[in-house]
Amino acid sequence: KNIAIMFEKENINTLDMNGEMLLTILSSLAQEEVESLSSNVKMGLQMKMKRGELVGFNGCFGYDYHQDTKTITVNETEAETVRLIYDMYLQGNGCGTIAKRLVELGIKNKRGTVEWHDHGVMGMIKNEKYKGDVLLGKTFTVDPISKRRLANMGEENQYYIRDHHEAIVSREIWDKAEEIRLKRAKPKLMQTTGNRERYTRQFTFSSMLECGYCGHKLSRRTRHQTTTTKKPVWQCMNATKNGIDNCPNCKAVDEVIIENAFLEAFRLLADSFDDVLQSVLNTIEDILKDDTELKRVKQLEKDISTIESKKSRLTDLLIDGKIEQEDYDEKKLSFQRKLHQITEEKAYLEENIGQQKNISRRMSQLRQTLENENALDEFDRIVFESIVEKVIVGGYDAEGNPTPYKLTFVLKCNQTLKVDNAKADYRANQKGKKVS
Repeated sequence: KNIAIMFEKENINTLDMNGEMLLTILSSLAQEEVESLSSNVKMGLQMKMKRGELVGFNGCFGYDYHQDTKTITVNETEAETVRLIYDMYLQGNGCGTIAKRLVELGIKNKRGTVEWHDHGVMGMIKNEKYKGDVLLGKTFTVDPISKRRLANMGEENQYYIRDHHEAIVSREIWDKAEEIRLKRAKPKLMQTTGNRERYTRQFTFSSMLECGYCGHKLSRRTRHQTTTTKKPVWQCMNATKNGIDNCPNCKAVDEVIIENAFLEAFRLLADSFDDVLQSVLNTIEDILKDDTELKRVKQLEKDISTIESKKSRLTDLLIDGKIEQEDYDEKKLSFQRKLHQITEEKAYLEENIGQQKNISRRMSQLRQTLENENALDEFDRIVFESIVEKVIVGGYDAEGNPTPYKLTFVLKCNQTLKVDNAKADYRANQKGKKVS
């Protein structure tokens, strides 16, 4: 708009060529100064962690934090609850059961409210502070500009300090709880992308639905139809977490409506499905030809065998009196963690290999079904995930009015299929079934 910005101190005019160049140079110097300052601060924090000082400590149930000395001491009232949690866990109770029991007993949490959840209890079971140790550097800042923090998976140094403070539970009890937790932990089908997203794909539409208004993912929620029956719905995470005002046009869409809309869209696709199907089968065939994952599984099996042998030798060293009990416990825990990580990765790869073979078999069956001119009558997760890249939920009609039940299926072959009003189509379909 030909409007200048004058920086009086630096005597810079943004419409002047020399001023623009000088502004660019000063901006670069300013950013360099920020990054240099960030590097110095990070170095200072690393030195503090190396000395065992608590950095960024936000409090921990069972302990009182002293800001002046940067130390923690046991809060005996809360410590009794911590010991109760560990006792119940060792007796075979799950985290959900423990959380309900704590609410029934009226025990208050760190915030002073009688509110407990399974994930909070699990966080306490995994917390090494309760046995007197501390792990520093669990998270790190990606850069000084975005200030985004991520879980530290080896990108930065971590410091594990034994006997850092007074323990609430003994090492034996903590280790037994950790052993139970590792046994109970189910290998999760995980995927890690460049921006560090991790998800389990527990449900068909997990990470597949995108809000057509704000671009956020949709999450699965459960609503009561009656006092005894429930129904799953999918709603924009922006609206559920930040309030409906942040995405006012979105609606909670029943899961069954999305499934029905896919069936309707699939019928429209049936005439030209051969091209799509062949594209999917070619992709799967290329994946199955690549034996990288199979080789990785065999390597992981060797790693598991090696760790098991090391654990056995470690036990022999303890029996022969060549190592102390503390060193044995530390090494054993390290082996258990590595073993759990490798086992989880192996389970994911095996699940992925089996899933690809299952998809190939199911898609071949589907081709025979369509050749016999039989439609897809019931929703099939494998078919859906094989041909659909994502689903955009919500949109606008020709006049620009919001239509929250408009679904756009983006296929992996770069085609799109649209259902203008999935809710109305579902109701019409249900009425047709009742009439017939």
